[in-house]
Amino acid sequence: MSVRILGGSAKGRALKVPDSARPSGARIRKSLFDLLAFRAPGGSFLDLHGGSGAVGLEAASRGYAVTLIEKDARAVRALEENSRTLGLPVRLQRGDALALLPRLGEFDVVFSDPPYVQDIPRLTGTLLASGVVAPGGLLVCQHPDRTPLPDTPGWVREERVYGSNTLTLYRREHSRRDNIGPA
Repeated sequence: MSVRILGGSAKGRALKVPDSARPSGARIRKSLFDLLAFRAPGGSFLDLHGGSGAVGLEAASRGYAVTLIEKDARAVRALEENSRTLGLPVRLQRGDALALLPRLGEFDVVFSDPPYVQDIPRLTGTLLASGVVAPGGLLVCQHPDRTPLPDTPGWVREERVYGSNTLTLYRREHSRRDNIGPA
């Protein structure tokens, strides 16, 4: 399978894809970064399920400060090789994304595209409650179109459907208190 970086400093360069990965297709990646260009045009980016690096390395190519999480050893090796070959500095952590959440800090963009066998609505609820999305940040969940994600109090949800995949974007609502500054 040939996966290429679509934009930024590594545009057009190919990624080595491990057999264990299910990379996001070009159409959904292009749409994702078109959406981010207006909603979160830079800053820190967390890819919770690094896989092939198609999304995380694309983000690094476009100037985001990227952290990739991956537990599969073959995928970790491919991510290390791809980031080195493409000259894209990323922080790579091996392990389970949920287990690492408490130690990760906050990110401007958090991208979640787990294996589709996971309970994605439950995972999304955990992510929204975890504090990993910085104030004003964005959680983007890629999931099958037949797996709707819920509205969540305190978050504005937006869905974009691309064939059999959906991108659900969550942005924290601004409360009145957010707008008045420190007490």
